[in-house]
Amino acid sequence: MKKKFLLYSLCLLTFIACKSGSTEIERLTLSPSSTILDSLFTQLPGSLILCNNYLVWEDPFNPNYFLHVVDINAKKEIGTMGLIGRGPKEFITPLSISSIGNKIFTYDLNQNKQAYYSIDSMLANKDPFILLPPLPIEDCLDIVQIAEGEFISTHPQNEQLFQWIHQDSTVSFFGKSPIKEKLKDYYNSRQGTLFYNPYNQKLIYSASLFPYIALYEKEGNNFQLKWEKVSSKNFYEIKNGNIHFIEEAQVPHEIILTKDYIITLEKEENTPTPTKRTAGIRDLSQVPNTIFVYDYDFNLKKIIDMGMPILRIETKGNSNTIYAVGIDLDFCIVTYEI
Repeated sequence: MKKKFLLYSLCLLTFIACKSGSTEIERLTLSPSSTILDSLFTQLPGSLILCNNYLVWEDPFNPNYFLHVVDINAKKEIGTMGLIGRGPKEFITPLSISSIGNKIFTYDLNQNKQAYYSIDSMLANKDPFILLPPLPIEDCLDIVQIAEGEFISTHPQNEQLFQWIHQDSTVSFFGKSPIKEKLKDYYNSRQGTLFYNPYNQKLIYSASLFPYIALYEKEGNNFQLKWEKVSSKNFYEIKNGNIHFIEEAQVPHEIILTKDYIITLEKEENTPTPTKRTAGIRDLSQVPNTIFVYDYDFNLKKIIDMGMPILRIETKGNSNTIYAVGIDLDFCIVTYEI
């Protein structure tokens, strides 16, 4: 939902020049290995979230339930959760992420409210809403859950990039800021996407407004920076402590970590996207139909045409199977084996 790539790769000289330049890049076209749902009735799907044997897709334009639960094995939608509104069990502007077990963690951009939605409770015809004590995530730009009761969010103002909320509700900070210069306000410069793979305990961050990607790995009670990739080209300038973006950058739409790969969702430069119109009102002409596949040292290995425009990608982390929301006459959910 937040994030042409040949130009981006060329600009990011420090990303690939040292290692990828001498390695042949495989180019191929893939067809989906399976179709989970062939129609999603929405103007535009939001996040795609994997919870064990269930996929949950967000419908931000639905006036009622905003979470749709899909049984992967049965290949059908089995229920809905999450009410829009101002009531005690409702959210005004919900954002949802995967959680531990069959739960979805949801927080609100416009009120200090957080909750779990339990798929197991929904299946048992019980109230899936579990209100949580407020976590200190006001103004967070993105958030992931790394363990029961533990979250990492991008922090808009602290000198270090990430806020780590521990199980005992204490907070610590770690991580390098993508902008090294002193700024009056870091909010715009830190907008980006987080993804955590619990199987290899790696955390990746990709900035949204300029080319920057960093990989961290959990080692004991700390996260250690493994590498950060910064463009050699300036996409911004800083004047009097304020950042000004002088050129639009080509950055990943989404980024995920599979068992063996870092995968970015990107539109390849100078390649038209054969977008098929849906019943929605959104212009989807710029939706990419390619993914870029890197190893964990960020050497580019493959550029894959997915056979259709792709809006969202998701993975469990212990395999190279990816789940995707694509456009094939209508919005659909499909799987690929990378």
